[in-house]
Amino acid sequence: MLKEDCIFCKIIKGEIPSKKYYEDENFLAIFDINPISEGHLVVLSKNHYSNIEEMPKQEWQKICILARNLAEKHMKEIKADGYNLLTKQGEAAQSDVTHRPHIHVIPRRFNDGLKIDPR
Repeated sequence: MLKEDCIFCKIIKGEIPSKKYYEDENFLAIFDINPISEGHLVVLSKNHYSNIEEMPKQEWQKICILARNLAEKHMKEIKADGYNLLTKQGEAAQSDVTHRPHIHVIPRRFNDGLKIDPR
């Protein structure tokens, strides 16, 4: 079920334009509008959930596998040296989108200057 006030739901419905990388009946991968690095993707379910716990476990597993597969394919296409998969759960994790279960695919290149370190 889609929500009226959710930015990702509006993208899924075509009310907000996006640059799509991948789409099937259940998932969508788009290029991030504010990329952390060149080629940054966001992979999301076409179903709206307020948090990861609401998402059925099988659907979460599928989105994780899809994100990994898209990352591997995309990194070859753009000749990146690696990637980070990132998800945020809740305000304390700096999640600012109500359609929360989504995964960022962040391409990495040697000496790109990005610091993503949980320590």
